[in-house]
Amino acid sequence: MKKLLILLVFVSVFAQEGTHTVKDGDTLWDIAGFYYQNPFLWPYIWRANLTKIADPHWIYPEQLFVIPPSPEEAISEVPEEVPVYVPEEEVTILPKEEPMTEVFSVIEPERRVFSEEMIHRAGFILDQDMPYWGKIVGTEQTYEKAISAYRIVYIDRADNVNVGDELTIYRPGKEISHPKTGKRLGKEIIVLGKAVVEEIGDEGSRCKVMASYDIIKKGDFVTPYEPILAPEKVELIPTEKDIEGYVVEVKTSQKLTPPHVFAYIDQGEIAGIAVGDVFDVYQERVVAGKKMPDFDIGKIQVVSVFSEASIGLILTKRELHAIRRGEKCRLASEAR
Repeated sequence: MKKLLILLVFVSVFAQEGTHTVKDGDTLWDIAGFYYQNPFLWPYIWRANLTKIADPHWIYPEQLFVIPPSPEEAISEVPEEVPVYVPEEEVTILPKEEPMTEVFSVIEPERRVFSEEMIHRAGFILDQDMPYWGKIVGTEQTYEKAISAYRIVYIDRADNVNVGDELTIYRPGKEISHPKTGKRLGKEIIVLGKAVVEEIGDEGSRCKVMASYDIIKKGDFVTPYEPILAPEKVELIPTEKDIEGYVVEVKTSQKLTPPHVFAYIDQGEIAGIAVGDVFDVYQERVVAGKKMPDFDIGKIQVVSVFSEASIGLILTKRELHAIRRGEKCRLASEAR
């Protein structure tokens, strides 16, 4: 006789659900990356612990979270005798009879700069507002105020849309201006996630949210998803160009997904910047009235390029010298 078992991730194969004790430096992104091997499923941990997490941007050491089964795992039939699972070397598994209450090793979330999701999540800096296409007008659960992955939403669009179409969910951000001159560089478009159209009605459509990069709300906008051609490999060569710029904005560490922190810089297509280029961020040093070597505090690798600005991922930063708006930067390496 066969029985139905929910196939869980490797750290909780024999349990319906597990628990995790938050450690210093943990984020929902990291925890989901560990348990589900997909950090974009952080909303499922958040939803399972709503009484403990007032704001998903902030969690605290020693909090004990329930880890629900992964929504990506299907129910499937398996033989009565379950094969013995052999975990990877870096993972510590407690004896079966003891409940797992803490993670003793960490699997780093996906850090590849040029994944399609990473570039999509970086957002846009446009010359003008995004043309209106549609917006979220409701949810299947009418009481829902915070929408996350795998939830059902309704949009006010029924024409020129097909079942299976992918949509970008976004929210207009602020006007991006130069930190020194005040010049307008564009309009920030914050990408919140991705949805797919499931069914079309007379005046609107039902969609399923497939990825959420931050909290989605009723009233947020949707537009057709444009496929992103993410480079598989980027080779860097030292630049011979003398391109200096400034950090225009840093998406702060209060966001959901450290260590993936995005920054805007004031150099773009007009200056010849390309996806993959790397900028050094530095501070000038003058000691006893004498000019000293510049002090490097981090690097930014460009993931999206726009007319007069670019969005990049902060690759490194010194713990005591966080990168801030107004820091100087210079092109260090070019992508080939």
